[in-house]
Amino acid sequence: MYSAFLLKWFPLFALCAVIAHYFFYIHIHAANIPYADDIWDLLRFVVHAEKLDGVQEKFETAFRQYNDHRVGATRLLVYGVYLVEGEMDFRTLIIIANLGLLLILFLFYLIVRDEEFRWVFLLISALLLFNLKFYTLVFMAQAAFAYYFVFIYAFACLFTLHKVTPLKFVLAAVFCSLSSFTLAAGQAAWLLGLASLIHQSLVIKQKPVLYPLLWLLVAAGMLSLWRMGFESLTPNLPTSIWPADVINPPLEELLVRSATFFLGFLGSAFINSSVLWAGASGLVLLVALIFVTLRCYRDNDIRLVLCCWFAVATLAAATVGRVLYVVPDTILHARYNFFSVMLVCPLTLLVLMRFAVFRTYAVYLIVVLAFMYSAIAWRNSDLSDRDLNSLYRNFNNGFYPVVFKPQANAIVIEAISLDIYNPPCRPFPRCETGE
Repeated sequence: MYSAFLLKWFPLFALCAVIAHYFFYIHIHAANIPYADDIWDLLRFVVHAEKLDGVQEKFETAFRQYNDHRVGATRLLVYGVYLVEGEMDFRTLIIIANLGLLLILFLFYLIVRDEEFRWVFLLISALLLFNLKFYTLVFMAQAAFAYYFVFIYAFACLFTLHKVTPLKFVLAAVFCSLSSFTLAAGQAAWLLGLASLIHQSLVIKQKPVLYPLLWLLVAAGMLSLWRMGFESLTPNLPTSIWPADVINPPLEELLVRSATFFLGFLGSAFINSSVLWAGASGLVLLVALIFVTLRCYRDNDIRLVLCCWFAVATLAAATVGRVLYVVPDTILHARYNFFSVMLVCPLTLLVLMRFAVFRTYAVYLIVVLAFMYSAIAWRNSDLSDRDLNSLYRNFNNGFYPVVFKPQANAIVIEAISLDIYNPPCRPFPRCETGE
């Protein structure tokens, strides 16, 4: 029997400290200042919705296409927060969005709660999640909702489908729909949900085959609804900026470029300074996932395996959406690191739970490695502070920049005039301290 201090009290205290440190950082730095898609999506939607009288019209507005996504689930959530508070407070939205990471950690807890080393396993997950690896998401409410909540809804769907019943089937379909209407990549949850039901009916033979057939029917209906009136906004970039051989490369070059992007995205949780090394890390992760999948696919519980493959699917979607229109270094942008981290977290838990060596004190070697990873990721605080200072500077000058959207300022001004958004004092943040 292992020491209660090392098994419970130390990891539980460290887990709380990691989470508290992360949210204290957010509490100190989060500001009620919209940025980029916060303006062009969330604030613009609320301004439009407030001009409409009918509930149906508000719903139709919420589910209108945004770029290449349907983001109605996020818009309705944000509108609900707005109704409760009586105004658009982006500081509140930032905090709520980041609470999504806690929900993801809670889902991981449901997997490991019967494990003797559960608090150690959760500490490792927390060290991977609660840091500034993906610092560009932390203080942008719209992006944080999109990236964090697409995983919350998809994972909740996969967890609910485990040992499916009719009621759980319906609830899982709701979660899957929310994932689809949070980010376009969320549609992959339907495929992973189908894999879960096929596994239960054909592999372990515990549920009737009617479940996957019904799931196919519901998925076809929801995905058809998602595409109703959808227009592809894939950019038609001028050849003066993007040469034709870049936008329409030969097939061989396209395959090489796609593989580079995909593997680079996969490995960006570990390497964000070299596309080559990120790709090498991604290949290792992919091989490890395939190996673990082959070892686990006959188990009764494959929820973590499916979560891993959902993360892979989101990165495949990111590859399709980016490969022809951005330079390879885009792979290394901090916001995309989150998708890779969401592969690493459940994969790490799978390895810890699958191999007996990690049910000994050897697991603390992984704790040390996770702590080092977190400490390195927190070095991004300098970059985060730089971005925040730029945000404050633009705000103090009355400027709300959105790329290719010069009319964004007008949206903010209108929201202020309608008393929907009440900006903080200027010059921010010095005015808050009386300096």
